[in-house]
Amino acid sequence: MNSFNGNMAAEKYVERALALGADHAVAFRTEDIEFDPRTLLKCMFGCKDWGKGPTCPSRPGSLKPWEYEVMFKKYSWGIIIHSHSKKISQDVSFSLERDAFTDGFYLAFSLSDCAVCSECCGTKGLDCANPKKARPAFHSVGIDVFKTVRKFGLPIETLKSPSDEQNWYSAVFIE
Repeated sequence: MNSFNGNMAAEKYVERALALGADHAVAFRTEDIEFDPRTLLKCMFGCKDWGKGPTCPSRPGSLKPWEYEVMFKKYSWGIIIHSHSKKISQDVSFSLERDAFTDGFYLAFSLSDCAVCSECCGTKGLDCANPKKARPAFHSVGIDVFKTVRKFGLPIETLKSPSDEQNWYSAVFIE
């Protein structure tokens, strides 16, 4: 169990994330999140969906990583969710965001690589089919996921072959 200085809400959300199928869940303080605007380079020059997805940092009107950083630093804590399933990672983060909201943390906000639809409409130039569920990915808002999750001893490595097991991370920022 992750004890976050006796923060009962954090412990509750960690337990809930695990019960919903997360492989790991840890509470964090926002000062433990590593922001680095260079993450945008990996999006721009490494993602086949650059310029297409509705949560992509390339979409018109999207904030830049340094603008996201200012907003996310207003939060004091949250939960990191780890799974080997992109869908589970996102489903758990949505559940925790909803739970935190109904618990009175009305600004709770999740970050998760989108897995809502089997095929993204945005990649076809169409409007998002689920805009209420669309959230930017943890890395696309300027967070160095590798450096951040390693602080908590969570597994993450660069993939060396297509058969390597993928680690998916989501986060819920809570205030």
